[in-house]
Amino acid sequence: MLKEPFIQAGNIFNVLNENGFECYFVGGSVRDYLSNQPIGDIDIATNAKPEDMQRIFPKTVPVGIEHGTVLIIDQGNAFEVTTYRTEGEYKDFRRPNKVSFVDNITIDLSRRDFTMNAMAMDFEGNIVDPFNGQNDLDNKIIRTVRDPFDRFNEDPLRMLRGVRFVSQLNLQMNDKVKEAIQEQHHLLKNISVERISDELIKLFSRTYINKALCTMEESMIYLSLPIFSEYPKLFKRVKEINFTQHLNHAGMIFALFHLLQKNVSVNEWIQTYKLSNVIKRQVTHLVNCYECYRVEGFSKTMLYELGQLELENFVYLINLIENKSHKHEPLNHLYEDLPIHSRNELAVSGQDLIKWFPNERKGKWVGDYLKEIEHLVIKERLPNNYHAIESTVKQWKVPKEN
Repeated sequence: MLKEPFIQAGNIFNVLNENGFECYFVGGSVRDYLSNQPIGDIDIATNAKPEDMQRIFPKTVPVGIEHGTVLIIDQGNAFEVTTYRTEGEYKDFRRPNKVSFVDNITIDLSRRDFTMNAMAMDFEGNIVDPFNGQNDLDNKIIRTVRDPFDRFNEDPLRMLRGVRFVSQLNLQMNDKVKEAIQEQHHLLKNISVERISDELIKLFSRTYINKALCTMEESMIYLSLPIFSEYPKLFKRVKEINFTQHLNHAGMIFALFHLLQKNVSVNEWIQTYKLSNVIKRQVTHLVNCYECYRVEGFSKTMLYELGQLELENFVYLINLIENKSHKHEPLNHLYEDLPIHSRNELAVSGQDLIKWFPNERKGKWVGDYLKEIEHLVIKERLPNNYHAIESTVKQWKVPKEN
């Protein structure tokens, strides 16, 4: 008997079946279910046409109706349901130039990338597996549906996606798949860098990073990755690292890359891989803290600037770069013992500074003074006490601004 989250789709299966249609769970959810992995998004395939789904379900959204995909909203849940289909040629290395709807689940599964992703499961848990994906999954083998050269030529990102599955599921590529990547990895240059970034981030966010890096070296796919193609020795440095656990967020990944190849700036990594401002802030924060650590060690200032939320991540980053074995637990105690943990905990505010200097105009000096007060309090050169801070600060001379 299937459990959550599959049973949430029970009514969709019932409605389709009652109207004479068949349907199956397909793709990653089936793979992850069979390999005892956490279940992510659930996709459903059916022989019902898009117009049939729109007719029999009261709430639908045509999210990709030209490719047969309808979002069905049912009992507070939303599922993408796609009509069985075949595909034409891939003109842009990503999407087929046409799709044709079919009535057979096996034909639909035959267009998928890897055998482990070409399985379907009905609501009773019975598996449809025309390409022996379950056997490959049990034997920890990555094999494509039919010829890998054709599959990778359709969408070259599948090569990097295969490497990511090595990291995610502890798999091994079969020789033919690896050979196809060796000969076709240059096709990655036709893929948008955003899609490459997404797969690279997922790869380093999974458990078996070292095994995936060995696969990248054997297949030579790293030679077609932005920046790594210009600095092949950087990849060698990354591969030499012993990753004992995954990296918790993208900022850690690109901070590591920068710190291993400092002549490639943080901005170059961000712009080349088209990363978000959130990731840019994460990378910059970790890099700045690392530079502070290089000068001061695990000083009070460094711990304060780092913050407790990043402490464990930061220690792991140092251990990776310097082949150390620092523990984060003792540093947590040091952090907790800091006089303050954020500017909000200061006994004074910017309004107090303005009140103490009534003849001065508001300006940059307010922030500068607060920063200096923070610095003195953290280093315990000034108690976090209103009157003590007032007494000290009133002796300072406000700089004249141009």
